[in-house]
Amino acid sequence: MKRYDKIILFALLVAFAFGIFITARSAMSTYVTFAQAKESGRSVQVKGLALEGTLEGLEAEKYAFHMQDDAGEIVRVVAQGNQPVNLFEADSVVVKGKYNGSEFEAQTILVKCPSKYEAEEHPEEIRKE
Repeated sequence: MKRYDKIILFALLVAFAFGIFITARSAMSTYVTFAQAKESGRSVQVKGLALEGTLEGLEAEKYAFHMQDDAGEIVRVVAQGNQPVNLFEADSVVVKGKYNGSEFEAQTILVKCPSKYEAEEHPEEIRKE
């Protein structure tokens, strides 16, 4: 292998490794608050609770709702597509997106529902002592 070929191969490997690093970093991002999201100005994940009674249909396949993050801040979230069916019954909601003015524009919404596999309380006559 010529020296020129080795340099090209090394440069390609460095570029490939850098691409993987950037992709993995954004995929493993942690949750932030709305205040931190506003500061960063980039796409982030915010975890919180969708507030019932705040749903607004804006235009075709676009809607908005208010969400309270884990720090207690309430922000209007705007999203494209169909509204998740159980948005307001969820244990928590994760929105991934970024601020646009005073609103948070969500590219994706993940609804975390309560586990249906958790053990239920047994009636008194069935309980073992």
